[in-house]
Amino acid sequence: MRLTRFHICLLTVGSSSVATQLVVIREFMSTFGGNELVVGVALGIWLLAGGLGSKVMSGLAKGTQNPLKWIFAGHLVLALLPLCQMIAIRALPLLWVRGQMLGLSASTVYGTLIIIPYVLVSGAMIPLAGKLEENQGGTARVYVVDTVGDIAGGLVFSLVFVHFFSHWQTLAFFGLLHAIAARVMGRKTYPAFSMLCSVCIALIIGFSFVLSPISRTWRLPGQEIIVWKNSPFCQLAITQTGSQYNVWQDGILLFSSDQAGVEALVHPAMCQVKPGARVLLVAGGVFGSIEEIIKHAPTLVDYVELDKAILDLDSRLFSSLKHPEVIPHIGDGRLFIKQARQEYNVIIIDLPDPENAQINRFYTREFFSEAKNALQPGGVLFFTLAGADNYLEEGGLALNRTVFQAVSAVFPHVTVFPGPTHFFLASDSLPLLDIAAQLADRNISTRQLVGFDLATMTDPFRMENLAGLLEGEKAKVNQDLSPWAFGHMLDLWMTKSKSSQWLFWGVLAVVLGLSAVAGFGSRVRFTILTSGFAGMGIELALVLLFQVVYGYAYTILCLFITLFLVGAAGGGYLLLSGKSRAINQYQAGETGLVVVALLALACGPACVHASGSWQLYLLGYGVLPCLIIAAGWFVGAQFAAASRLYPGSSTETTGNLYWADLAGASCGTLVMGLVMLPRLGIQGVLACVLGLKILSWLFNWKKIASST
Repeated sequence: MRLTRFHICLLTVGSSSVATQLVVIREFMSTFGGNELVVGVALGIWLLAGGLGSKVMSGLAKGTQNPLKWIFAGHLVLALLPLCQMIAIRALPLLWVRGQMLGLSASTVYGTLIIIPYVLVSGAMIPLAGKLEENQGGTARVYVVDTVGDIAGGLVFSLVFVHFFSHWQTLAFFGLLHAIAARVMGRKTYPAFSMLCSVCIALIIGFSFVLSPISRTWRLPGQEIIVWKNSPFCQLAITQTGSQYNVWQDGILLFSSDQAGVEALVHPAMCQVKPGARVLLVAGGVFGSIEEIIKHAPTLVDYVELDKAILDLDSRLFSSLKHPEVIPHIGDGRLFIKQARQEYNVIIIDLPDPENAQINRFYTREFFSEAKNALQPGGVLFFTLAGADNYLEEGGLALNRTVFQAVSAVFPHVTVFPGPTHFFLASDSLPLLDIAAQLADRNISTRQLVGFDLATMTDPFRMENLAGLLEGEKAKVNQDLSPWAFGHMLDLWMTKSKSSQWLFWGVLAVVLGLSAVAGFGSRVRFTILTSGFAGMGIELALVLLFQVVYGYAYTILCLFITLFLVGAAGGGYLLLSGKSRAINQYQAGETGLVVVALLALACGPACVHASGSWQLYLLGYGVLPCLIIAAGWFVGAQFAAASRLYPGSSTETTGNLYWADLAGASCGTLVMGLVMLPRLGIQGVLACVLGLKILSWLFNWKKIASST
């Protein structure tokens, strides 16, 4: 295939837009503390604005005789806008008081202002590129080539850039690609001017690297940055203030070198078992908890950390991994427990509260059952949740209740120690509450636990009062397929940050309204809208089911998500090869998505109850990938077929169908990910997708030729 300007434009726009989206969202996570609600709103705005840009430009491009001049200008703008976005995001902390918890209002306003300019331009490039290919099947070709660019950008970022390059270097690379593409687009019409512009863009990108280290200090003012590293999972920073070291993950302070809080995380659990215990620690060990565990003379400490970058911090902190009893492991903590080859006396989970669906997996009834199977008789499981000194507000109480009900369904004895943080101790045996005496017998001294924390944690009145609150009212049990704790965490964040519920529902109403406009008045556009919605919903549900099966393997998940795009490109290419009639393929897309949603629903319980190695691999690397490829295939095939059925020029068709598809995907992100998932669970998401596509299928029951 000859590489024309049509292909160069779409491949560049597709690959750079995906990489830019990933970088920008990761930077937002670092600025706004990784809150999933903020990320979901940003992604929804991104998709909607991209579709809107495509729709608006399709009308403007209709009468354009020379689209190359607009494409040339678009590449120049897209070369520099991502770096401007990066600077704006990193400068946001300068606008508010340090330590202030930002709510949905601020993050939505800032996110919209920063995201929209780039996405409108990149969306507008799609119909402009289609203007270069105005013939039969032009829209389908646009879709396939753009999707191939998306695949390339996602794979290159996930496999190369996220591991070896900074965010700034990533955006600079794709900026240079746009500069080269601009030169290609303008070399005949503006030979000298296009060369001058491309060189100037390259020089600006080169000089921009001076701003990269400066912009980091805006996020952490008053601190000396020792390490700044983008890992596949987060953005890590180590800073120094005086003699104190601070460790930051996605803008959240994980640890300071003089903290004594790790004592409460370790000693109440270790005092329940005799010296010489076998201990499993999930996360956080290099921040001091291993040093406290070692004081109890364990025979083994298996330490599981998801991100190797965390282990690399050990040499700068306590050098805990040098202890001969400690064996570090890289991988998902839950999968490690599920496949444990030995039993432990103590399992300590040092993870954040269930702020997203991934972490929620460590607070479900299914996880607690797996942890119990990995414990010896009389062994203990120890973990924490957000608490309160005195008054536990409604959201925090709901969070603690759903997790308490889940762990109580598995362990006969569950003790919760009160305080600003609630410490959950679960076991088959009655707990030993005289922790101070146990520490004294073992000649273990503490800086803070015995003299301060234990007085609150083991106060009989406080313990009895908290137990009464947790047991006094039945709550829904937190489960893998029904992540109620995740939903309560979102509500808690909205309350604590004083976020406007009206703004959240207002944004959702705007998205739904614009989506309705995108699908109104045409059966074909309505169908593509629902397929975009269904595709995003199925993709979200299958990714979460994959996490249930295999845990959070970031690179594998990125490849897994890319399979959807591979399926979409394959389905779209099917029509280009002339192997199927458009109407048949259009209707097959409807039926296919209904079948995929049904099969995904059936896979939910199978994923939760899978235990054997062959079951885990068959589901994680066989069934679920095939389903996600199939979902992408039917979405792509139907889009290509719809482009043949939709009336009007190729440019108009491209703009209208992209507008409908991306508006539907935006709805899927916001409605499914942020409204239905926390309240209805994974099965509820799939049931909603199934219901919507059945409605669309019924709507298309009769032949569509007369109504298009």
